[in-house]
Amino acid sequence: MTEAGKLALLERIARIKAERELKKFAAFSGHMTLARQKVDSLQAALRQCYESGAPLSVAEARIASAQAARSARELSRAVGDLERMTPRFEKARAEAAKEFGRAEVLLELARSAGKKPHRM
Repeated sequence: MTEAGKLALLERIARIKAERELKKFAAFSGHMTLARQKVDSLQAALRQCYESGAPLSVAEARIASAQAARSARELSRAVGDLERMTPRFEKARAEAAKEFGRAEVLLELARSAGKKPHRM
């Protein structure tokens, strides 16, 4: 097998790995988007608890306070979940970029060796 053929084979393998990593990253990105949306909606709900300008009776104030406390606890959990996911998300992004970069480098090496491999 020629040097260009070996590089082309390595490029195809790297491309497959890159696609796998990109799919993993895309799935993780979807989870991160949902987690961010949850945080945003909980922040909005908590804001609404405190933006009401209408006078409240004691019973209504207790209910509003309980709702605000519940929203604050849920928001705290959601922010914690998002913070715990972020390092793994960044790692998945770096892995996908690394594998994609590797495939691109091998493609260029194969081209410079005289053979143009087929792209997937």
